[in-house]
Amino acid sequence: MPFQSKTMLAPMAGVTDKPFRQTVRLFCNNLLFTEMISADALCYGSKQTRQMMDLSAETGPIGIQLVGNDPKVMARAAQMAEQAGAVQIDINMGCPVKKLISNISGSALMKEPYRAYQIVEAVKKVVSVPVTVKTRLGWDVNHITVVDFVRHLEEAGVDGVTVHARTKEQGYSGRADWSWIQKVKQAVPVPVIANGDITDAQTAEACLAQTGADGVMIGRAAMGKPWILAHVDRQMPRFDLTEVVLAHFDRLMTYYGHKGIFIARKHLAWYAGGKTFVAHFRRAVYAETDEERVRSLIKTYFKEENG
Repeated sequence: MPFQSKTMLAPMAGVTDKPFRQTVRLFCNNLLFTEMISADALCYGSKQTRQMMDLSAETGPIGIQLVGNDPKVMARAAQMAEQAGAVQIDINMGCPVKKLISNISGSALMKEPYRAYQIVEAVKKVVSVPVTVKTRLGWDVNHITVVDFVRHLEEAGVDGVTVHARTKEQGYSGRADWSWIQKVKQAVPVPVIANGDITDAQTAEACLAQTGADGVMIGRAAMGKPWILAHVDRQMPRFDLTEVVLAHFDRLMTYYGHKGIFIARKHLAWYAGGKTFVAHFRRAVYAETDEERVRSLIKTYFKEENG
């Protein structure tokens, strides 16, 4: 089984950085993924990209997701990822962002199955850890090609796939169609992980029952809820929300320096989602540039919410 847990954290650009992963680790030892990492930038020596792949001082299994379109570059990047400590290399063949599409990477690879095949084959030859692919249903509702596409990847030697049950054209809108995950599961012998509209234990169990998938991957539902993997696994850890938010903020400041204040804003807004006076809190946070004053806002707001 390439996936080292049945419930895992999805790779999310701008979200699943080291500070976030370390916060998730307070609650579980599940498989977590880095942000999507550009193989080109990594191989061309980008300092920022190499920092994204730094797994030092982390515990538990971490997978690294790579994106790119050149089999040789992807293979070299995969070697670097394995050397960095990744227990799994995941290849992004599902991101719908225009920049990646124009570069024939991400979900554009679903239109280039032979290139996708070559990438998997090249990466498999140079690493000893499992190689998986995260993909979508197809380009649009009129071109749902995921079953044949995954069969192609399995022939190339892929160790497992995660299927986000939306098309490229859907992006993150509309409903995920889990029925296609079931079709993929029935079509290939490798493990299949379900992704899309899985937000809690109930939806995870419903998805697994419908699809027969080997596990679930949680994405956007984890934003502002780093404990969600534990909850989906029916573990209910007790915690102080104020302490969790402060710990995450402190990690952001240590990791990014003063830039952490600006990166923290979206996370703080997510933590505050659904609570009272959330709009006022968000405005205050987004207007603040002093670290200690942000910390004070966190203490005041979340203690009052918990109180």
